[in-house]
Amino acid sequence: MSTEPASFSNASAPRYQQLTDTLIHEIRSGQYPVGSLLPPEPRLIERFGVSRHTVREAVRRLAEMGLVARRQGVGTVVRARDRDTRYLASLSSLEELMQYTQQTRLKRLGERWVEADEALAALLRCKPGQRWLEFDTCRYPASGSEPFVHMVVYVHAAYESIRHHLDEGSVWFYGLIEKHYGEAIVEVQQETCAIAMSAHSARLLGVKPRSPGLQVVRYYLGRDDRMLSVSVNVYPAERFKVATRWRLERHESPAAEPSAPPPPGD
Repeated sequence: MSTEPASFSNASAPRYQQLTDTLIHEIRSGQYPVGSLLPPEPRLIERFGVSRHTVREAVRRLAEMGLVARRQGVGTVVRARDRDTRYLASLSSLEELMQYTQQTRLKRLGERWVEADEALAALLRCKPGQRWLEFDTCRYPASGSEPFVHMVVYVHAAYESIRHHLDEGSVWFYGLIEKHYGEAIVEVQQETCAIAMSAHSARLLGVKPRSPGLQVVRYYLGRDDRMLSVSVNVYPAERFKVATRWRLERHESPAAEPSAPPPPGD
């Protein structure tokens, strides 16, 4: 019997993603039936030759997908063979937002030049009359056939040649701007609001017009706060969820008095 660690098929992905994908495949194939337990942490570490952190991150992602549940004193129980139909993005840093693209694929529906009127200028934070290249797109899970987001992307006119490099796949607009223009995304600002789905978005996403949706606008800024691109992402309410983790850093003096509890609602 070989003692060599098992190998992964998707060697270019981060180790935690490789392990996640492998365990998803094994759950779907029936190797771990619903109601059974995943192997304990030490066994997964030994089998795949990965760190404890990698195993815990992979199991955390499986839990977020609804495939497993961690039960104290029992172990990690398999809950389902297929992930929740909603697309889940777990974002705790700009780097995780960038990795998001590797889990999805892009389909380009059309493009056109637009001149910002007052309403569009307010959205894009630019002066009225400024020209932008607008891309109409949808994104899909890497292995799925149902789009989870209708995405309209506005690219500053200075970077319009990326249109010639925009192949379908896991490509992202900011990556093309960085690659072909030497820019660097240094900050992403995000605004989220509830909306009633427009007829166009509803048709593309297969839902009823004016049904509940979530709009996420992301502003991609380069050096000197230069606006490089803006994406307007529209998600059906039942098909997307964002999980964000915040870690509180406490720096307390040994002589400090205990702090008062925060007011209700904070």
